Amino acid sequence: MKTVRVVLIIFILALLGLFVLYNNQFVNIQYLSIKFENMPLWLVVFSSLFLGIFIGWFFMFVDELSIKKEIKDKNKEIKALKEEIAQLRQLTITKEQ
Repeated sequence: MKTVRVVLIIFILALLGLFVLYNNQFVNIQYLSIKFENMPLWLVVFSSLFLGIFIGWFFMFVDELSIKKEIKDKNKEIKALKEEIAQLRQLTITKEQ
């Protein structure tokens, strides 16, 4: 399995190397008042890719935090309901006697 992983990594790195080799044209980028001149195309593509990954990771992280809070609240509710059930069982036993 380790050999397959190494071969796959080498293959991906070779594909990335070919991408960089064939996309070395220079481009100018302007966003609002920020200008980037003579940037390699491959750098623009990879920067966009990593920025998108980071933004996606950030929103996933925020969503995960809200899910953890919801789970914590539900666990508290479950604990309270279990305690209520235990009290009701005790109450039923004492009334029957």
